[in-house]
Amino acid sequence: MNNEKELQHKTATAIFSDTSYPLPIELRPIWRIGLMCIAINVVGTGGISLKLTKMRVLLWMLIRPQNWSDYYDSLHSYSNSVLSMSSDKSTDKAIELAMAKGFLQLDSETLILGEEGYKLLHLVNDLSLFNNEVEFLHSIKNKVTENYIKRILGH
Repeated sequence: MNNEKELQHKTATAIFSDTSYPLPIELRPIWRIGLMCIAINVVGTGGISLKLTKMRVLLWMLIRPQNWSDYYDSLHSYSNSVLSMSSDKSTDKAIELAMAKGFLQLDSETLILGEEGYKLLHLVNDLSLFNNEVEFLHSIKNKVTENYIKRILGH
């Protein structure tokens, strides 16, 4: 109780500065949501839906552009190396946010573009964003099969 009285009579001063606290891009949910929307658009069934497991694999690849050539080689059987991936909580959080904000919907383990997702895709196209990611997705889209995903996930 004594501490409460002391705190009630204390004043605090807010200090604002121009110093930024940068958040790495891979932790920014809207960036991941953008990647998810283009993945559905490029790789998904009819450009409107994509299996959740395939989305996780594609996001794993997309957020690591320094490894795209390795992924490409693995997918096109130019390399015998087996890729591995682990759980990514940032992707799961971005999926939850995307669903809550109407970018995506989830139906039976399939992600479906929502109204906001279509709006984001139009903005991405209008501003010519994610060009490298779209090109990479086009280069691998026919190779990311269920068997490949099972092999990566160790099933």
